[in-house]
Amino acid sequence: MDWQVFHTILVFIQRGISAIGILIILSGVILSLSQYLYYFFSGQLLSQGERINAIRLTLGRVLILGLEFIVAADLVGTTTTPDYYAVGLLAIIVVVRTILSFSINRELMSLSKE
Repeated sequence: MDWQVFHTILVFIQRGISAIGILIILSGVILSLSQYLYYFFSGQLLSQGERINAIRLTLGRVLILGLEFIVAADLVGTTTTPDYYAVGLLAIIVVVRTILSFSINRELMSLSKE
């Protein structure tokens, strides 16, 4: 198999995984927004404060899942980069996203214990 064809296939796989992550995050944001608006307009939001925590938990879990897909896409992307600068840049992005996922996960754990 030609290396150019293999590289092109890997780029398509990377973009596909990244698109899945973006769709997961977008669907979670839409779901959480619709839940918030439902509770807000039905008056349940003011009477029951735990609704906000439930919405935050749902959104946080979806954000973590979406970020994991995007990190996976970045890891696939490291196989398609030709130089060390691009690999270093991708490594920094992966570290930032991993720290973000970790901090969201810690907040979710504290919310779920309440």
